Amino acid sequence: MLDGGGKSGRYVDVVALAELKDQFATLFKVADRAIVITRTPAGVNAFDGTCTHARFHFATSRLVDCELECPAHGARFDAVTGAVKKGPATRPLERLDAIVENGVVRLRVDWPETP
Repeated sequence: MLDGGGKSGRYVDVVALAELKDQFATLFKVADRAIVITRTPAGVNAFDGTCTHARFHFATSRLVDCELECPAHGARFDAVTGAVKKGPATRPLERLDAIVENGVVRLRVDWPETP
């Protein structure tokens, strides 16, 4: 679940919560970084938008069995935790800190932007 609870860093608005479809993963570019946001019955979660196997970007797509699938080689990740559910990936997705405020998903940006 999105949680920015008390952590430092600047937050940026990403998307209105109402625009995120249930059981979907949606790809965004935030501060020069690919980000994927998932919406499941458990809530909204944000992850690095690049597969840990071949560094391929995810596509906006429907979740199947609450899993996010890489379009390159079929690696699957849990849409709530980012854990690997099916290879060839062996490392989980990097989970990112975010909050929902006033109906807007906001992401903590604490990485350097590309000049």
